[in-house]
Amino acid sequence: MINDLNDAFFEALGEPKPGTPFDLLDAYRFQTCLKQLAPGSVLDVGAYLGDFLKLVIADGRKYYGSEVNQARVNLVNSILGSEHVRLGFRNGDLSAFEDDFVDNVVCMETIEHVSDDARAVAELCRVARKRIVISVPFREHIQSTLCIHCNHLTPHHGHQHRYDFGSFGKLVMPGWKVTKEVSFAKRPTRTLSRLLPNLGMSIPALKMMDGVIPAQGKWLLVVLESVE
Repeated sequence: MINDLNDAFFEALGEPKPGTPFDLLDAYRFQTCLKQLAPGSVLDVGAYLGDFLKLVIADGRKYYGSEVNQARVNLVNSILGSEHVRLGFRNGDLSAFEDDFVDNVVCMETIEHVSDDARAVAELCRVARKRIVISVPFREHIQSTLCIHCNHLTPHHGHQHRYDFGSFGKLVMPGWKVTKEVSFAKRPTRTLSRLLPNLGMSIPALKMMDGVIPAQGKWLLVVLESVE
């Protein structure tokens, strides 16, 4: 039986901690996911600092987001200058959003943190009308350490699942199907991203490198389509 984390756990996370700044590889990942969208509105599950939603806004789309605690909701709303981001996706729950709420749902590097990923995918399917775009770490070797507080094994970075081709076919709800699976951001591409200037032509160069190099990507991109 999967035990849900309580609200106090999520509130204790606070705002995002300072870490690696947004870089060219992140821009490539966001553009890759943006290009998978169907026409219409977008919900970004795990909006973080709003960088992906800025692209959605620039694309002229109606937008929404979710974050797991109030501090993060307040922060990203202040960055975007709106109130479009809501509290949601604690333990995979999106009850703040109605059925068929938006045309597209995007969920990047978030599902791997949810214990019950089947419930999380079911929620994405519930609120999306047309398409779901997911990215997760690809074939990740998950390491765990023994927590000194609870005496249980705890995965590094909070990643609780390992994903490969076919993983989401087992999780998808009736009425939806997987239409695309591809690994991207391969090691040579990641190396190139550190050498290129952060200019408009750099992302096409990364895409071209990814398309010709036969290597394992850092992330798995999965697209789900409604068949109803």
